[in-house]
Amino acid sequence: MNKEKLNLHRRKFTQKLIAAGSGLLASGFTSCAQATEEPVKTKRAFRFAHFGDTHVGGGSTMPLCASPEGLPKAIKHVQAIKDTPEFILHTGDIITDAFWATEEISKSQWEIYRGIMQEHCNLPVHYTLGNHDVNFDWGYGGEGALFPGKALAMEQLGMISPYYSFDHGGWHFIVLDDTQPGGWVGFQIYLDDAQFAWLEKDLQETDPITPILIASHAPILSAACFFEPLGKKHPDGLVIDNSCVHQDIVKIHDLFRKHRNVKLCLSGHYHQIDHIQYLGVHHICGGAVCANYWKAPLPYRPEFEAGYGVVDLFSDGSFEYRFNDYGLVGYMDNPDRKHYPWGKI
Repeated sequence: MNKEKLNLHRRKFTQKLIAAGSGLLASGFTSCAQATEEPVKTKRAFRFAHFGDTHVGGGSTMPLCASPEGLPKAIKHVQAIKDTPEFILHTGDIITDAFWATEEISKSQWEIYRGIMQEHCNLPVHYTLGNHDVNFDWGYGGEGALFPGKALAMEQLGMISPYYSFDHGGWHFIVLDDTQPGGWVGFQIYLDDAQFAWLEKDLQETDPITPILIASHAPILSAACFFEPLGKKHPDGLVIDNSCVHQDIVKIHDLFRKHRNVKLCLSGHYHQIDHIQYLGVHHICGGAVCANYWKAPLPYRPEFEAGYGVVDLFSDGSFEYRFNDYGLVGYMDNPDRKHYPWGKI
């Protein structure tokens, strides 16, 4: 990744395009004529941090994905920022992996994560569940569990529901739960009928002058999905796997068209960074705190290092997004770190 920090300024079309390895575009323009006009300054409502894909594990359970030093370093970096973010929005894949692990190993990962947060984090955290946080085979919570496959993660995080909304600083936040059972890898990305009906109702009940931010684990709309290795499983044509991006993208965006106050959608999942604007809605996939599971940058996209987002939201519905490298060097207690040479960007 370019040593230059990644900045997305929705209110500054004249800012240069940041292209080195990221494919990010400056955003928020409507016409060429406006490009030469200095936008009217508006007051920032507040700032928060966006964490994607921390994949916390470690010890004897998942030694290749250990992060006893990495995550605390990221948290310390966030809390040392001048004008500290008011909270952290985590878009899922919090622990290394529950999806392919036993219940015992998953619980040990949650114990490590909660210990790190209790010791190091002074900020409130709003959580989104990721595919690695759930397991559809355990039946955890007993017969008739309200959210089968997700009950353990919800219990560990103190969540009443895997999807919810809240208000902060004049903005409305909607947190979605998009990991559903099925598909050849064991999960698919979409909103079930009950959740979509809830989303419709929540949008309808939100004042149309209130700007809305939507968080999901997987992107609703993304460019990074075209570079996922899963695509190689379909050599006869370009196919986006149903575990990569929202399968209900058209249905969701048709809903967004009725609610023009939906301004920004944040996600993770790919461990890559991209930014797309479609019909006035900005979609940002915000990279990964762990880069490639604390081992190295992604082998198929080495430009994307470890980092997190700093998001400034403004009272007029605009935003600024900056991706921060927090200076991670090395592989924590990964015994195979010698195989993954790391350099600080």
